[in-house]
Amino acid sequence: MLEYDGTGFAGWQRQTGRRTVEGELRRALRELCGSEVHVTAAGRTDAGAHALGQVVNFRLDRIPVGRLAGALNSLLPEDVSALSAEDVDDGFHARYSARWRRYRYRYLDRRPRPALERNRCWWLVGRLDVPAMRQAAQALVGEHDWTSFCSASEPAGERTRAMRAASVRRQGEFVDLELVAEGFLRGLARGIAGALAEVGLGRRPPQWVGEVLALRDRRAAAKTAPARGLTLMEVIYE
Repeated sequence: MLEYDGTGFAGWQRQTGRRTVEGELRRALRELCGSEVHVTAAGRTDAGAHALGQVVNFRLDRIPVGRLAGALNSLLPEDVSALSAEDVDDGFHARYSARWRRYRYRYLDRRPRPALERNRCWWLVGRLDVPAMRQAAQALVGEHDWTSFCSASEPAGERTRAMRAASVRRQGEFVDLELVAEGFLRGLARGIAGALAEVGLGRRPPQWVGEVLALRDRRAAAKTAPARGLTLMEVIYE
């Protein structure tokens, strides 16, 4: 399992000429075993998004599993850390074996701009109405076509996913949106976060989120929230 600060990365997926989390992990594994190692992640996080519980699987025979996390951390950059490693059976797949994924989107609505947390939250000027956001989020639970909130690059016939939970609560100075779904389409969590911000700032009524969802039209929704507020918290397996 990995955690990483996504600020300095162009996302998870390896891209030619760009710094990515997958690229750094594969480089470290190549140094450990002397050859390329294919890796599979539970989800592909966006450029600037973070992870506290990214799950990755790969096949590696040379390093005992009890030493693997420490060996990787000696080679990984400081913004990526291997938290743990364990043996799994041959049928395990980090992506396809996952049942649910839990993401957090963090807002900050205090008046002074953040310094220490500037890359971990979306700073908004104006007090967020958390009860209204919570009411709006109820429309998201269940199985839906997420066209109104996901990226237009997602295949048109493959945009239906089940949302298990959607909650909003104030945590000290922050407001946290937590989403648990069987899978997240590209831009989905950030699209939802942008829509709920509109409700929280009083620009839209709570029922507007459900209405936009039903339209299945990305043009009807709000702007996508910035990636810096998004963190992959946990991947849940049976």
